[in-house]
Amino acid sequence: VPQDWTIELVARSSVNSAIPAFRLPQGSSLSSQPVSIDELGGVAFRAVLSGNPSEGIFYGDPDAGGLIVTGNSADSLFSSSVDAFGGRVAVADSFFSGNDLNVYDTSGVLVAAYPPGGTLGTSGPSSPTLSADGAVCYEADFGFVGDRLVVDEFIAGARVQTAEADDFSGVYDFLLTPRMNASRQIAINTIPSSGPSRRIVRFDPGAMGYEAVTIAETGPVYQSFVNSTGIVSDGSIAFTGQRNDTIREVVLAGADGSLTVIAEGGQSGISNTNLANFPPVNNANGLAAFRVEDGSGSTAIYVGDGTDLVRIVGAGDLLETDLGPIAAGFNFGGLTGVQTINSNIDINDDNQIAFGAFLENGTIGIFIATPTNAACSGADLATPFGTLDIFDVIAFLALFDGEDPGADLAAPAGVFDIFDVIEYLAVFDAGC
Repeated sequence: VPQDWTIELVARSSVNSAIPAFRLPQGSSLSSQPVSIDELGGVAFRAVLSGNPSEGIFYGDPDAGGLIVTGNSADSLFSSSVDAFGGRVAVADSFFSGNDLNVYDTSGVLVAAYPPGGTLGTSGPSSPTLSADGAVCYEADFGFVGDRLVVDEFIAGARVQTAEADDFSGVYDFLLTPRMNASRQIAINTIPSSGPSRRIVRFDPGAMGYEAVTIAETGPVYQSFVNSTGIVSDGSIAFTGQRNDTIREVVLAGADGSLTVIAEGGQSGISNTNLANFPPVNNANGLAAFRVEDGSGSTAIYVGDGTDLVRIVGAGDLLETDLGPIAAGFNFGGLTGVQTINSNIDINDDNQIAFGAFLENGTIGIFIATPTNAACSGADLATPFGTLDIFDVIAFLALFDGEDPGADLAAPAGVFDIFDVIEYLAVFDAGC
């Protein structure tokens, strides 16, 4: 797990007329707004604005960004959950505003619209997630009938909806928030109609349709799970479970079904009662990040891999902003006390973590934490990262001698020869 991180500001809201906002209109609020970070390091989130427009969707990174979509409504216009991936941002309307689901590019141009209805009669899509080939996955509301897990897409210009599961045909009594990865695998926490009280399921696409794979369920080890899960490109899933001994733990379920405990209540000052309040997120590098209350008496972000556990940010830490360094955490007083991490967090495969944080001056900032000891190129294989030297060459030769796939750089694939060495040295000579 990277030990050192650089934290950069993406945007900052302010409802205080005496404190300017950053990249957002004055009077904007980001309270309880989750974030989504894509593979390019761009962050998307919903912002509540004052006046007309009343709401907007932001996309940006530490270098630039702004509102790409806005609208005006007396009621909530967009749902708080958005998903950014592959140069697109999926945005669902709120319960009050028509229940459309729209996909935009990162400049705000409408790419695809998914209104209620269609071949399955779906309505009320919520919590959309995107695949690499343009499909969206969501939970569709059928009113008093129940909910259905749907993959929705356009094929040759025609809308095609595929139902993968529902809670009205006798298999599941309840479906919680689904998450889909780039290759259309879907992770979801469910309440089965029979058997365990909870079951985390991964739906794997195949030639004959989706196959339901049980990842974890209540029984000998667990008595409950937090509502949402995370899933990434290799099919691994992060979830939080409460064991039968009442200890809560963040778990990483590998693509092969193996379970690795990332952290548990009481470890490193982590509050057991707070550990399951927000879902963890994970990436293809075997890292899982989560928000939890720790010894600071407020919320903090940790990241781990089952061996190492690192605290990224929490109450009292100084964060660089457009106004200079400001301490994380705002004291609301009373029973609320100091609040720090604003809502759900996200992580990408470059180990970047996006999060929202209350600041000491009462504003809310959206930040990206990036490992400072990250490799600077494909040839940067050994510490100190960011520098190409003889230790990187030695590390490559060790991979080459062991016929590790990481050293198989040149055609033909699966053959380790002088051409792989030449390819590595070309990358090394190119520098950082």
